[in-house]
Amino acid sequence: MVNQKHVRSGFLAWLLSQPVNRLLVSCFVLVALIPALFIAVTLYHSAWKDAWREINEKHELLARNMAEPISIYINDHRAALRVLADALTELDGIPDADRRKREFVRLAKDQLTGFRALSLVSRDGNILISSQANEWIPEHRSVYQNEACFIHARDSGESRLSGVQTSPLDGNPTLVLSQPVRNKQGEIESVLVSELRISLIEKLRRNIHFGERGHSAIVDQHGHVIAHPNPDWMKQMRDLSHLSVVKDMMAGKTGVTEFYSPFVKQNMVAGYTSVPDIGWGIMVPQPKSEVARQVYALLYPQLAWGLLGVLLAIAVGIALTRWITRPLNTLAKYANALAGNDFEGRVPSAAPDAPEEIRQLNYVLSEVITGLQASREEFDNLNRSLHHRVEEATRELSDANIELAQLASCDHLTELANRRHFEHRLTESLGQISGEDQQLCLLLIDVDHFKSINDTHGHAAGDAVLAQIAKILRQSTRQEDLVARYGGDEFMIKMQASREVSRRRAEQILSRIESTPFVWKGHPIKVTLSMGLYCYPGSELSHDELLIKVDKAMYAAKQRGRNRVIELDEA
Repeated sequence: MVNQKHVRSGFLAWLLSQPVNRLLVSCFVLVALIPALFIAVTLYHSAWKDAWREINEKHELLARNMAEPISIYINDHRAALRVLADALTELDGIPDADRRKREFVRLAKDQLTGFRALSLVSRDGNILISSQANEWIPEHRSVYQNEACFIHARDSGESRLSGVQTSPLDGNPTLVLSQPVRNKQGEIESVLVSELRISLIEKLRRNIHFGERGHSAIVDQHGHVIAHPNPDWMKQMRDLSHLSVVKDMMAGKTGVTEFYSPFVKQNMVAGYTSVPDIGWGIMVPQPKSEVARQVYALLYPQLAWGLLGVLLAIAVGIALTRWITRPLNTLAKYANALAGNDFEGRVPSAAPDAPEEIRQLNYVLSEVITGLQASREEFDNLNRSLHHRVEEATRELSDANIELAQLASCDHLTELANRRHFEHRLTESLGQISGEDQQLCLLLIDVDHFKSINDTHGHAAGDAVLAQIAKILRQSTRQEDLVARYGGDEFMIKMQASREVSRRRAEQILSRIESTPFVWKGHPIKVTLSMGLYCYPGSELSHDELLIKVDKAMYAAKQRGRNRVIELDEA
């Protein structure tokens, strides 16, 4: 982050240090270039917006328009198979099997057209009679025995349309449509299995073409090619389910999208939709490069006009810059000469054809140089006097700061550290403790019955007692320990020592206070202390948590009869 700031500040300093003529020309270029770029970007987005709108209106509409005739084509053949199945049910009463076949062929020829093949299949999968290329052939092959549409119609009693698959009859790509045939008792006795003509669907697809490589494609509910400009893909029933647009169609979506076509080997824009109730997908793709050419054909003339405007701005900027900077450069030249000659001399007058602001600058600079030369001696005298006064004020301020620091951290009565300074030092000590360095103990001291001392002997006596206790505490602790007046009659000691050493030192203080005579105006005063000791346990505790612990220990000392040391040991 620091390096980036330095780079930015360095670049800004370099930019601002450039000559005025470069800056002015650059500003003219920017003033012309920014609107031109804004217009170019706006035109670019507007052109693509119009292009996408056209794609939505044309490609998606074409896909939707193809979906309806395909749906009609499938539904008509479904209806035709149902009619034929119902007619076969009526023939159930004819005992002669050959006659039933002849009646089946007659009905099929009268009512059904457009099937690539039509077979009447027994429940065990044997073909009873089959039509291929308009020729009816009695057969007993079991080619449909494992066919999914046949099994579904036989077992569920419902019609079923397959995806594109290999024909069991001749091995070519086909679409299988099945319809159960029931007897008069409602039992399924056979299944009509038909194969639809993919060529009719491909003929419908070929009617959609535009641009150089715009086309359409149809896939089944599994994403396999039914109709496509690539005949090899149709023969292979190419699986396109990995394409994003095919996934959207298989999900029943309709819209416009972009994807990479492995057939055209380009990024494509396509309108797509799915055929209701069938699950097929229809897409109408076009190479995005063709759409881009249309966009750029609109954009390039506008960019040319914008570039012309930028060039014109550069020419005007150069001419204007020369008119402005030439007298400025002359003025700068004489000003540099004056600076090199210790400001001895004068500035010549500006040319009459120079801009008015530059002539004013020339006049003001001349007046400044004259005034500077006249007041130099006076300025030097004032500077020497000011330097002396600043040094004197700095010394006084330093002394005052030292005194103020002492007052801010010291209690005026006991000359011990005050509470604020103590807590600040405690926070610093907690921040320095790490690892095995846990030698920190707090001792909170409260003067027993201090209020009665004030009430009996007066506040002056109480102050004297506090001052004498403070003196004893300083004498009983080491230099690295911190002794503070923590409250009215409370003292706090921070010791950098182990628990055993701190406990022993607290007992010594207690004993010394008890053995020290406190006298006010000839009257002895009994002074005892209640002390709470708490040592840093090694786990992370905050400043406030430590103070709560030691306060709890001190109050325990009071509750147990005063004049004692109680250590809070939570272990």
